[in-house]
Amino acid sequence: MRFSIRKSISSHSLFHNYLFAFLLGFGALLIVYLPAMCLEHGYFLYYGDYNSQQLPFYSLANDAVRSGSFGWNWYTDLGANFIGSYAFYLLGSPFFWITTILPRSWMLYALPVLLSVKHGIAVMTAYAYIQRFVRSRNAALIGGLLYAFSGFQLFNLFFNHFQDVTAFFPLLLIAMEESINQNRKGVFALAVALMGCINYFFFTGQAVFLVLYFIVRCFSKDFHATPKKFFRLAFEAIIGVLLACFLLLPSALAILANNRITSRLYGMDMLAYNDRTRIWRIIESFFLIPDVPARPNLFSSNDAKWASIGGYLPLFSMVGVLSFCKYKDGHWAKRLVLLCAICAFVPILNSCFYALNGSYYARWFYMPICIMALMTAYVLDNTTISAKYGLGISALMMAVFGVISILPTKNGDKVTWGKFAEYPLHFYLVLGICILSLVATAFLFHRRCAGKPILAMALPMTIAACTFCTMTVVYFGAYTPQRAEEYIDKAIDKEGDVKIAVSEDDFFRIDISKDRDNYPMFWGLPCIRAFHSIVPASIMEFYPEIGVTRDVASRPERSCKAIRYLFSVRYYFDEVTPDNLEPEGIDLPGFSYYDTQNGFHIYKNDYALPMGFTFDTYVSRSQWETYSESDRCNLLLRALVLEDDAVETYQKDMQKLPDAVHQMSDEDLLAECTERAKTACDSFTYNSKGFHATISTDHENLVFFSVPWEEGWSAEVNGEPVAIEKADIGFMAVPVPAGDSEITFTYHTPGLKAGALLSLGGLVLFAGYLTVAGIYNKRHPNPKTESICCVDYSTEETAN
Repeated sequence: MRFSIRKSISSHSLFHNYLFAFLLGFGALLIVYLPAMCLEHGYFLYYGDYNSQQLPFYSLANDAVRSGSFGWNWYTDLGANFIGSYAFYLLGSPFFWITTILPRSWMLYALPVLLSVKHGIAVMTAYAYIQRFVRSRNAALIGGLLYAFSGFQLFNLFFNHFQDVTAFFPLLLIAMEESINQNRKGVFALAVALMGCINYFFFTGQAVFLVLYFIVRCFSKDFHATPKKFFRLAFEAIIGVLLACFLLLPSALAILANNRITSRLYGMDMLAYNDRTRIWRIIESFFLIPDVPARPNLFSSNDAKWASIGGYLPLFSMVGVLSFCKYKDGHWAKRLVLLCAICAFVPILNSCFYALNGSYYARWFYMPICIMALMTAYVLDNTTISAKYGLGISALMMAVFGVISILPTKNGDKVTWGKFAEYPLHFYLVLGICILSLVATAFLFHRRCAGKPILAMALPMTIAACTFCTMTVVYFGAYTPQRAEEYIDKAIDKEGDVKIAVSEDDFFRIDISKDRDNYPMFWGLPCIRAFHSIVPASIMEFYPEIGVTRDVASRPERSCKAIRYLFSVRYYFDEVTPDNLEPEGIDLPGFSYYDTQNGFHIYKNDYALPMGFTFDTYVSRSQWETYSESDRCNLLLRALVLEDDAVETYQKDMQKLPDAVHQMSDEDLLAECTERAKTACDSFTYNSKGFHATISTDHENLVFFSVPWEEGWSAEVNGEPVAIEKADIGFMAVPVPAGDSEITFTYHTPGLKAGALLSLGGLVLFAGYLTVAGIYNKRHPNPKTESICCVDYSTEETAN
């Protein structure tokens, strides 16, 4: 029999339930981190993107916010729109803003604690959602833990900012339930606004999932949807988007021209994955603890290494989900999960969660995982459901993966058994933990079949499983103490800081050894080498033109010499290794040994160009296209590349470069630097609002600045507005008259003002909506309701 039960719970008891849920999640993760924090002087270091992006981004963004520098950021690649570049990573996160009110020296120490807070909130919000559908508090708590410590979450500890999204996602589902079933006004709009601010990338997938959720729930008797409620919900969704526009709009404008979002699927790629391991990896990830990022184990592949494929529910694996599906035929949760499974296996449906982007990601799995956690909690709470089916299928799948792991592999003429997995020891550790967890689950359900209560026992077992599963992932990827200490000493530790510094009136850039991309963000030094996915589209356009791949990072090889001078690189930091304990020089002409600091040999560019200089010759874009990529790089120091439509305007002041390709020796390159320096700017000062320069020229000319071209820039010369020309494919130049000139560039974040006005309009609309709703409710009062538990079964649990 299906019915709803009203729960009358005191606010004091409710508070303690939520606090307890939070503390469970917070404590379970912090216990995992504490040993590493003790060994790493209070920090937590992981590997890959966590160390190379999360830590330096937090450091850079904190400094920017504390100084009020919200416009142009000079320390991200060659320069970037701060809001547009960091909204995806942290600017919309309430956890980031907590770090800005902490003492600056505490910031990086606080990150593992904040990660634990995120997990605590994830448990709490998932508990708040799941408790609507089960009777036992312990069952809801277990569901919350399964969501917060699912394989998806464990995989994405690597991506610190993903946890911001998953911590609050259940609020969207709660808000929809409250709006439809309890006529709560405004809660859905606020939930939409919150999620829209936190991360626009995930927000697009949430919109798709909510549509599916609403449609599937409409076929349930406990979901009291009507056309009127639907349109109210849609109206609140619009209000929520408007409220978030102050961040959504500038973020959208910043990425629209990024070539990473323009890829699409076509033909057979829409129907089937071309990576034959992908479906196997998806299935495995729901039955076993997930692989760590970049290290696919049993089904090794070079594709989708960072795609966030993970779904394992600690302790229970798929036991509860499969048992629920067998015994609850026609239930909305089963329909929704099966629909999501189809989406996961069909590429074009999977891409719907990412605005039909052609790149593969599984970063929407956390949403159906929340429903799967609910299903598991439901099975634990409902004694009429047998777990034999789920136990049998889960055991069978673990056996299948175990057999696959011993399949023979062949390397040359040598056949090897038991080495199918890329990391066999770690795979068998994972398999062993999952088998032990399955045995423990079988024990729990065996007790229940004997008429004994299990929930009081299942809760601590779940906590233990969450902790051990997390350790299995974290400590496989975490730095060794020696590597951690090296990273701390070279990148983070203030006692070993680099002594070189830029100032507002002395701007320059540096370059650094490979694999040390974002170290300069800690040091406050602009660097041409940067590991950052969201930078001005002009940077993405420029690098391929000179044969440099620019996808997630700017990493030009030293063989591309000329750009070091074009981009005003004054120092090169060459990491000290056992192979170069003594400075031996580098293959960049004009760079001489300067000093050794912080574990780096530093070489100074004696031919470094200041920001802002002129050319005597130009190359049209059409002419540029005739040169090979290997010739183009050096030509950037000899001539200014102009768009074809600008040539007629400026050809009178500059000579066209002869069509013949001129090879440039190192001596020629330095000679060109000397020529450029003769007509360089006398001064250059900068801040987040733009920059100011002075120059003296003997004739009208274009002054080139190696600042990425973007719509938000405007310029004045001697107080008069001038057009900014796009030069050298992705940078800026402005015309100046003969004589002395003052040049002022001003930056306004594109979309920020319009987005703020839309948010203000949304706020007014929201206030008016609540006012009208309040008046209507007074005239048409509804019966007072308290929290509703939408349980569709009748059972009496003795262990809560």
